[in-house]
Amino acid sequence: MISKGKSFHGKIMLFGEYSIICGSGALVVPFKKVSGNWVFSGKEINDTNYNHKSGNQLFSFLQYLKSTPALSTILDLQSFEKDLHNGLLFQSSIPQQYGVGSSGALVAATYDRYKMQDETDITRLKQNLALIESAFHGNSSGIDPLCCYLNKAIVIDQNGIPATLKLLIEPSADSQLSVFLIDTQLSSSTGYLVSHFRTMLHQYSFFKKLSQSYIPTLNLVINDFLNQRYDLLMDHLSEISTLQTDLFSKMIPDSYKFLFQKDSTKPFEVKICGSGGGGYLLGFTQSPEETKNFLNKNNLDFIFL
Repeated sequence: MISKGKSFHGKIMLFGEYSIICGSGALVVPFKKVSGNWVFSGKEINDTNYNHKSGNQLFSFLQYLKSTPALSTILDLQSFEKDLHNGLLFQSSIPQQYGVGSSGALVAATYDRYKMQDETDITRLKQNLALIESAFHGNSSGIDPLCCYLNKAIVIDQNGIPATLKLLIEPSADSQLSVFLIDTQLSSSTGYLVSHFRTMLHQYSFFKKLSQSYIPTLNLVINDFLNQRYDLLMDHLSEISTLQTDLFSKMIPDSYKFLFQKDSTKPFEVKICGSGGGGYLLGFTQSPEETKNFLNKNNLDFIFL
């Protein structure tokens, strides 16, 4: 591989998966342990049957972009197609279908390389990126690729307005809160799960519990986190975990549901990460060493951020 381009990190949506569709707040941060970048293979590609996973996916991605008229004024698709035929590939360490921004980073990299003009308004930028990412998820909020593109934490308020934050999740000896990922060893389909969620919204009991219990608690969690009210955060996260077990049972692998149950010996709270269904689970703790002991005892693979 030659001509390595600019890198784009993955992302972790700390809070707001699914509920952002219904107007909740959301908070997403860069995941700096993984990234993706453009490379040229040095091999000319003359047809779309090129036998390379990234190459095949990119040609399919291009065809979607070309079929979306609104993107003709946003992206230089002719240059994108030319580069693909000249061996352009997206090299990435971001696990796919894991909820940590594999599509968001690709969208950010595509926009960065082929945008027709710079967009300084963050709301319009989010809309442009959402339109591109809809190739993967059917209907994107745009917050994931926005985080990947700006390489900054993004908060969405309850009116859907995005803003950047200096917040980063990085290890610190004096931190009062630790965030970690649990690897379920399973991949999942975001598009299918989002479709399932939208179907569930037509059930009154589901929508009522989501709007009257889940979203208000989630908004409290975001405020707790941003204001470093960690004791309250853990209490509200316990409520979120219980509500996710009820509302998002399909998004939690059966063999990991015990982590969502109330347990006095469990020194952490856990929730789905991204769309769920597999990939990573997201955990929060004020007792990292006890948490590591618990996870090791249960033979779970984990990463502290």
